[in-house]
Amino acid sequence: MPGIDVVFIAGTGNLGAGATTYRRTIVFQPGQPIPRVGECVILAFGAEPARWQVQDVAHVFESESHGVAIKLMQPID
Repeated sequence: MPGIDVVFIAGTGNLGAGATTYRRTIVFQPGQPIPRVGECVILAFGAEPARWQVQDVAHVFESESHGVAIKLMQPID
């Protein structure tokens, strides 16, 4: 059974000029829990892993496939 593509999206700075957006896709197996709003994940978009907080989760249905987009933000401690 094929997995579910989960795209993690994180940005630095404001959405204006000079902002950088990072994307990383990880395939989750059916039944594997997907991070929820408010939870933290550790992902490496560059060389070093960093802690991110899940800000929003969107399910994407296209034809017969299912994907998930997860928007991340820097955690508020």
